[in-house]
Amino acid sequence: MTARDRLIAGIVLFALASAATAAPLHRYLVRVDDSLERLALSACFDGPAPGKLVAGSEAAFLYLEVMEVRGLPSAAIAVERRAALLPSLPPDACIDYTVRLKPARVGAQTGGPETRRIGRDLLTSFADWLWRPETFASGEDLEIRFELPEGMAVSAPWQPVHGRQVPTFRVGESPATWPGVVAFGGFEPIRIRVGTAWIDLVILDGPPPEQRAFIQRWITGAAFGVATGFGAFPVPRLQVVVAPTPRGRAPVPWAYVGRGGGPAVHFFINTTRDQADFERDWTATHEMTHLFLPYLEAGDVWFYEGLTTYLQNILMARAGTIDVDEAWRRLHAGFERGSRTAPGLSIVAATERLGRAGTYVRVYWGGAATFLAADLRLRETGAGSLDDALAELSRCCDDDSRRWSADELIAVLDRATGTTVFSDVARETLDRPEFPDTAAMFDQLGVQVVGDRVTYDDEAPLAAIREAIMAPR
Repeated sequence: MTARDRLIAGIVLFALASAATAAPLHRYLVRVDDSLERLALSACFDGPAPGKLVAGSEAAFLYLEVMEVRGLPSAAIAVERRAALLPSLPPDACIDYTVRLKPARVGAQTGGPETRRIGRDLLTSFADWLWRPETFASGEDLEIRFELPEGMAVSAPWQPVHGRQVPTFRVGESPATWPGVVAFGGFEPIRIRVGTAWIDLVILDGPPPEQRAFIQRWITGAAFGVATGFGAFPVPRLQVVVAPTPRGRAPVPWAYVGRGGGPAVHFFINTTRDQADFERDWTATHEMTHLFLPYLEAGDVWFYEGLTTYLQNILMARAGTIDVDEAWRRLHAGFERGSRTAPGLSIVAATERLGRAGTYVRVYWGGAATFLAADLRLRETGAGSLDDALAELSRCCDDDSRRWSADELIAVLDRATGTTVFSDVARETLDRPEFPDTAAMFDQLGVQVVGDRVTYDDEAPLAAIREAIMAPR
């Protein structure tokens, strides 16, 4: 055997070995009918089939019409609410099933992902129709292709696979129970580049063309503002869904962040408001700022809402969306509201009573005050800033297969700064019945707010820090 023959043989053996050890890639095909409400799915497994499939929604079994093993229609599949128990199957088996969705058609969305008609388009919680393996082994993944009616498009939070004839996505590592949405409709997907990041925006049925144009400008401006204010956009790709809603009078009556399948932000907007109202509204900046953090436990509201409440106006000022005076006015007004809400209740106690007592203002602004205190202490001691500490989170804690606790992230932030600032400030503020002393912090910063008038004392002890807080990174 010549050297060339040995080289070719080695390449072939390496390729065969690599193919034999490649992580499984399960392939799903989703056929969407003209109504957008009936889905026919085929799930073909790469290698051994799982023992069960799970759906993220407790109600998913109500929408399931039929589920059977391809080629073995008599093989029994037992469906028990969120679980479909599969019989013993040969390798590379396929499951076929159909789903008839029951979208909401009236009222306004008031919670997280749901299946709802938005005009002629359909917003779906994929927990209602995606039956998938409960967990993946290392490197294992699921690829989903969509066949859509002519003129229809799809928006999904999963990672797109470009260059395919039909829309195709990789699901990734986030757990089956994490919520997210997939939208179908006659919209035109819009890709927005923000530095090295991409935003995939869709605007669901409702707004006229001229309003759709300024919605795109609004989302683009908010994303560039966050990136400019912090130094980089927090995630490499973001699904953004904008839909009209009959709820509320504010420009953005409702918005939330999704994590299932990848980061997403969903905005429900008041289409009667003009462009200036949207540009000055803090909601888009607030929701995008959530993405500087990994997915936290639901009970740690003071942490994830406090951080975004503290940063939202600072980032808008750094980007020039609002002026610095307005940012300090908004912070001052928020701290005043927080101190007056549920007086005598600690941030921890207010968090525990959030749902039944409506102590949101105390929790959000109490958390914001806690982060202001930590930011000041870091800067005053020369240990960096809150911005520096958050930048470390993107390097250490972007695992999208688990949820984090506030205590875990406090420990990470302390390690990132080489201090105990975050744990010290949390211990000093969270269990105290008094609201954090933001008046004293403003005095040290040399900021005085009287009515709409903001004045600054350049001789104040932390005057230089005051300037640094509002300066872009």
